[in-house]
Amino acid sequence: MSYKTYVAQFLSKGWCWVLILTLSMLTSCRSHKDLTLLRDLKGETNLVPRSVLDFRYKINVNDNLYVSIVSTNLELNEIYNPATIGLGRGGTNSNIWGTQSSQYVYGYLVDLDGSITLPTIGKIHVLGLTIPECELEIQAKATQYLKDVTAKVRLLNYKVTVLGEVLSPGVYYNYNQEFTVFDAISMASGTKNTAALNNVLVVREFGNKSQTFNLDLNSANALNSEAFNVQPNDVIIVQPAPFKNFELRLPIYSLVLSSITTFLLVLNYIQIKP
Repeated sequence: MSYKTYVAQFLSKGWCWVLILTLSMLTSCRSHKDLTLLRDLKGETNLVPRSVLDFRYKINVNDNLYVSIVSTNLELNEIYNPATIGLGRGGTNSNIWGTQSSQYVYGYLVDLDGSITLPTIGKIHVLGLTIPECELEIQAKATQYLKDVTAKVRLLNYKVTVLGEVLSPGVYYNYNQEFTVFDAISMASGTKNTAALNNVLVVREFGNKSQTFNLDLNSANALNSEAFNVQPNDVIIVQPAPFKNFELRLPIYSLVLSSITTFLLVLNYIQIKP
């Protein structure tokens, strides 16, 4: 029996498909540890001490703020609360905060000096304040002109960008006071099977500089990172696992192997045909 005939008969018994199946399994046989979030947490009593205690965001330049001031002055109420009073369009109660564009138009932008300018009250420096501190500052300024004032401030530009090995990468907006990496990844519909959970990159801006953090979401130590609580304009990049290139090339490997197998089978058929 010739070498080609032997190879063809060997492949014709199904060993080629065993090889293809083996190649496919190599891409899916990731360790259980690699796919487990916070894998070193065991039971409800395993509490993780968190050294980063204050996750409250501090207002920065170019932030867009929602400001509501309620007082006994009806005219001022209409200026600061048009969504509840109406915009003078036949008394229609129009929700002006319903879209990103309207939030941009009606919000108060923090200028380069770190201040916002409010009608009647004037300029207020808010740079570096937390949202509760900003509310107290506005309320104190407004009290100089009005009685029984209540101020409410919210951050309108709390957005994060999620990229990499997630099912739905994109820009997502948050309206909760506390927002974590897990929340952001959940908004992006979770991670792909090719995600390296131990290599999640968070890029954070500080003025004209950027700082990067590497999170290992397989470990509970990630909870103790200052980057675990997401801040506005953070970019979260879920890096690919090392085997992703092999998985991407697997269809090519399978096609080449299948073509070689078919060729040898045809060659064998031609040789043994009487």
